[in-house]
Amino acid sequence: MAESAPVVTNSGPLIALASVGQLDVLRALYISVLVPEAVWCEVTEAGTGRPGARELAATSWTTRVTIDPPPDRLLTEELGHGEAEAITLAVRREAKLLLMDDRRGRRVAELAYSLRVKGVAGILVAAKRLGVITTVRPLLEAMRGHGYYLSQRLIERACREAGEV
Repeated sequence: MAESAPVVTNSGPLIALASVGQLDVLRALYISVLVPEAVWCEVTEAGTGRPGARELAATSWTTRVTIDPPPDRLLTEELGHGEAEAITLAVRREAKLLLMDDRRGRRVAELAYSLRVKGVAGILVAAKRLGVITTVRPLLEAMRGHGYYLSQRLIERACREAGEV
């Protein structure tokens, strides 16, 4: 069953899921998926021709959100614009969850803003537990094959959590 509270996503999970044809996993898990303007532009415009660009632009179940006022200057100096806007939006909308893989962004979100953060591996584990997908490992391996960085340690941990030994 999809969570009703909004979740905010950064570009990484969108790109990774789209690269293996699984962007709709987000729709199955979350009722409200908010995409900050900088993330939208990064994926659909700057990423034209790459995984996620066409898929995100075609969604009817995501909400593109302009961040006004913009994120704190210190946050944008520490992180990329997408990460800064995602964290800012998650804080302002009191999002239940921030979807982000970027290590530095995750640390800032968790430690400085007390946000709950989940990356693409955690998204897939949750999807398997809810019966949305049947296996995690092939998808994570395929993402890595498409150039998305996932450590072997992360893949193994996700597979253990999903009951795939």
